[in-house]
Amino acid sequence: MQRLSARGRLAYNLPPLSSKKPYTKRSLVATLPRDDLDLLYQWFIERQCGQALRLNRPIFGTHVTIVRHSEDVPNMALWGKYEGMEVDIEYDVVLRNHFGFWSLPVYNDWFQEIRRELGLPPEPDFHITVGRQFEWQPIPASARRYAFEIRRERELRERNMRP
Repeated sequence: MQRLSARGRLAYNLPPLSSKKPYTKRSLVATLPRDDLDLLYQWFIERQCGQALRLNRPIFGTHVTIVRHSEDVPNMALWGKYEGMEVDIEYDVVLRNHFGFWSLPVYNDWFQEIRRELGLPPEPDFHITVGRQFEWQPIPASARRYAFEIRRERELRERNMRP
């Protein structure tokens, strides 16, 4: 598979882009430039699945979630350690659909290292969210793949890429 890269910046406790209220949920994300990467891939999805399939843009902008707001962080002493640090993010160009979200798989071992420092278990699936599908829209048959199938495909691709 072809992979592309983008430069991101780590941000802790990032509020939604259009939030007018105080946002108190804790999270760690790698923000990506506001270059409309999500709109580009939404355009491809519309061409593949038809214009009836319109996606919501990510409310936090284009990003990779490293620590979700629902996770309890055991080692809070290191929280904020990498604030503002730039990071290169490598991602797959093949879109996938899971739980109503369309995304691009991300490959970055350092994100796992950050999670380990914070006392969190490894994250099996880093990704860039391209958009959220409305609940009333059907999922096209071409997008009906399950997480275990996606992981198996990724493992096979990575195994074939090794010398």
